[in-house]
Amino acid sequence: MTEGWFTGKRFASYLPAKGPATNVQFTSARRIINGIDRAGKVAGYAISFQAALVAGQWS
Repeated sequence: MTEGWFTGKRFASYLPAKGPATNVQFTSARRIINGIDRAGKVAGYAISFQAALVAGQWS
């Protein structure tokens, strides 16, 4: 995923290098794994996890 082995696209193709990602960016990044299968649901999990990291002051 980080090197684009599966689809030719890497996380960096969809997610920002710095700062929080948006729901749309997480939804698009889902294409790296399984196309858009359950992309909205997975993006929701990612947004929640990201919020927990930010709340814990992880950077």
